[in-house]
Amino acid sequence: MSDDSRPKEFFSVSGIPIKRIYTPEEIRDMDYKQDMGDAGEPPFRRGVHPEMYRKKLWTIRRYSGGGGPEETNKLYHKEYELGQTGFSIALDSPTGAGIDSDDPRVSADVGSCGVAIDTLLDMELLLDGLPIDKAPLAVISQTMSTYPLMAMVFAVAEKKGMNLKELRGTTQNDVMTTFALWFLDQVAPRYQRRFAVDYIEWCYEVAPRWYPVSFDSYNYRENGINAFQELGMLLAQTIDYIDEELRRPHPMDLNDFTSRFTFDMGCHNDFFEEIAKFRAARILWYKIAHDRYGITNPESLKFRFHAQSSGCTHTTQEPYNNLIRIAYQVLACVLGGAQSVHANGFDEGLCLPSEQSMLLSIRTEQILQKETNVTNTVDPLGGSYYVEALTGEVEKQARDYIAKIEEKGGITEALDSGWIHGEYMEAMIEHEKAVNEGRTSVVGVNWERLDEEPYQVPLVRANPEVVEKQKERILKVKRERDDNQVKDALEEIRETTVNNQNIMPPVMKAVKAYATLGEVCNVWRDLYGIWKYPITM
Repeated sequence: MSDDSRPKEFFSVSGIPIKRIYTPEEIRDMDYKQDMGDAGEPPFRRGVHPEMYRKKLWTIRRYSGGGGPEETNKLYHKEYELGQTGFSIALDSPTGAGIDSDDPRVSADVGSCGVAIDTLLDMELLLDGLPIDKAPLAVISQTMSTYPLMAMVFAVAEKKGMNLKELRGTTQNDVMTTFALWFLDQVAPRYQRRFAVDYIEWCYEVAPRWYPVSFDSYNYRENGINAFQELGMLLAQTIDYIDEELRRPHPMDLNDFTSRFTFDMGCHNDFFEEIAKFRAARILWYKIAHDRYGITNPESLKFRFHAQSSGCTHTTQEPYNNLIRIAYQVLACVLGGAQSVHANGFDEGLCLPSEQSMLLSIRTEQILQKETNVTNTVDPLGGSYYVEALTGEVEKQARDYIAKIEEKGGITEALDSGWIHGEYMEAMIEHEKAVNEGRTSVVGVNWERLDEEPYQVPLVRANPEVVEKQKERILKVKRERDDNQVKDALEEIRETTVNNQNIMPPVMKAVKAYATLGEVCNVWRDLYGIWKYPITM
């Protein structure tokens, strides 16, 4: 018997029509060598490495942190003991915005959704005893605060006796993801793009094994846009950075400039569409780098990416249901060929992740690695009529969306004009309507909803004493440092910025003199003023 509640037509989350059945017709015109290729070969549809997980499992890297640097240091040691193989620093919103913890406007946010970092002393406490030479570090911050924060990381590494030319890790350094959220006191996107490219150039010379940018679509996917919009915005940002480099008086060879690009994406509930999105991303990046810009460096042509289960798909109602959502999303990341993965905590919609939540997120990935055998062969879904057809359609839709962004003048201009934020607003409104009208089902929310919550989840809150501890530490640093040295370093940042020289050398100097995060970022605020977020209706 048929189920009358089932739809007559089927679509992916992104609105792509889904056929009843897929046949060899879908791949009739596909040339295996040219259009698919083996893993490790252009256009990298099947993966960026020939052996994939047969040789090296993906990195388990939770995006985590909260409270002060001492508390987060203890958390990272615990995660490492449980088998995590990389660290990803979640910063509180004041740190992300480049605002010091003693600013009265942000006192309620200090340490609340990430760790507070104000000076080199905080970074020393955060990284104390951590094996960052063995477990790669990822620094996830908004672009303007990235440079003093990364200067702190590199200064700590030097103090530990590490050679920066051998240090491995990743910096987010993505302008688009900064403006996907609302942060206080940001300078305009075009200035932040300039700083981002400065940092890429500097890392190529000083820390060549470090990934200086992780183009990150996770935050803007959380704003409700669909899979091909996410991919289109992500790759439009890469085009913007490359074009910024080419406008410089003495641009780098693009084979070098792009050699350490990496990517970060969200993973949502539409299982096969998300897998297709990751496969399409590799193809599209190859075509942009190779066909559009003539890049031939094999390392530059590979779309290496981190993936994270999607916070916006997790519910505050029946939060243990999120464990199942997370597991499916992590499986999609792996079948899509991710190089590192973050499994969310099931309770993140309610509070900072608990110890139980942290353990279960790590165990989710370990069970997938060790018990399911999905790592035994490379790209097990390759050749699926459905997956290949969906990969092609997501690629086409994303390519068309990139063209739409370029009609607006490119991603930075689309941000400046408010067009991007208009896309977010439209997507959010449509998603809410779809859930309210029942067109989108969310188990436990608008489908099979219980009258009462079936269980209670313990809530973890940040230590309210964190803000006072941070203020005291800032005062201590300012009492003990050489203020003239700090003043000279900040003035050098100003002069370097005005003269269009690379900002990183003077930022390193300022941080080592124990200038605060806010003091460094205030140099740019004074020069350029505060950008007003565009509001469109």
